[in-house]
Amino acid sequence: MPHTSTDRADVRDMLVVHEAFRQSYARLPALVREVTPGDTDRASVIADHARLIEDFLHLHHKGEDELLWPKLLERAGDRLGQTVNLLESQHEEVAALLEESTARLAVWREQPTEESGEAFAATLERLGALLTEHLGIEESDVLPIVPEYVTATEWHELGDHAINALPKSKLPIVFGMLASLADEEVIRLMLSTAPLVPRLLMPVLGPKAYARHARRVYGTAG
Repeated sequence: MPHTSTDRADVRDMLVVHEAFRQSYARLPALVREVTPGDTDRASVIADHARLIEDFLHLHHKGEDELLWPKLLERAGDRLGQTVNLLESQHEEVAALLEESTARLAVWREQPTEESGEAFAATLERLGALLTEHLGIEESDVLPIVPEYVTATEWHELGDHAINALPKSKLPIVFGMLASLADEEVIRLMLSTAPLVPRLLMPVLGPKAYARHARRVYGTAG
């Protein structure tokens, strides 16, 4: 049965995370293919960026597997059981592609040849295509009814799971990336459970950190 608490999950932050993944994987294959064979410095910049996105995606899905799907299966299995099972199976496919991507990334970073770059870019394209399908199902079939079954506290635990597991040095970059896609109300939502100092500083530090990162990766500030 749906929970009766008025303190319900606000899923708008998840939509921002999804858009960040979509945009990142839409851009990564071309970034890899544009690297001149033998340019290990440029390959290292793109590889570091790809690895950051990979790590964030892995943690995001790990959080869903541990903190979201079990609750939905228990509380809304009659409405979402088949969809959740499909999404969980897609997580396994994504995990397999992430392993392949990580291996191809390591080879390309060390030897950025045309062949190793194309192999890496092709894997990124497959991963992006699967993610596009997966995220679309979540957004159309699951997220609209999550507030009926998940409290705000439980939802924030899901978001904090990924953020807290990232290296602290990468948090401003990731937050800045998400903030570049969110309006002010959603930014406040994302920071609502953060300690006071990060809550005050991250809106200042995050966009600057991401702008520096984006200039290295994309040649522009976003």
